[in-house]
Amino acid sequence: MNAKLSQHMTLLGICAMAFYGVMLGSGKLSIEVLPQFAVSALIFLSSGRFMRRAARIMTNDEDAEKEKEEKAQQQKERLEEPDWQFLTNLMNWTAALMIVGIMAIILMKPIGLTFQDAFSSSNAQENYFAGSVP
Repeated sequence: MNAKLSQHMTLLGICAMAFYGVMLGSGKLSIEVLPQFAVSALIFLSSGRFMRRAARIMTNDEDAEKEKEEKAQQQKERLEEPDWQFLTNLMNWTAALMIVGIMAIILMKPIGLTFQDAFSSSNAQENYFAGSVP
């Protein structure tokens, strides 16, 4: 698409240059107006080249992106080995905290009560209101 568009822009520049030449030759335009028209025609002519160059660069960039994606996929296939030292420490600390927590719950419960009785006979009020803050 960019190649076609660049050809169209170049063709438009050539047509504009021919139109300005015909207008100048017929006497409809004076020579003072010619620089503005010539500059616009040159912009159309050069934009075609710029667009072709940009299309080439884009296709090269797409090829480079495909190569990068392939390399990234190959690197993903090579799985990195997990950090076993960190994972071991994490598991050890988690297990230790769970054991300490369970022991704390067991030790805080009075002897002879079940857990269900201990939770149901708590002295916590449902609504606590303090009239003044000390």
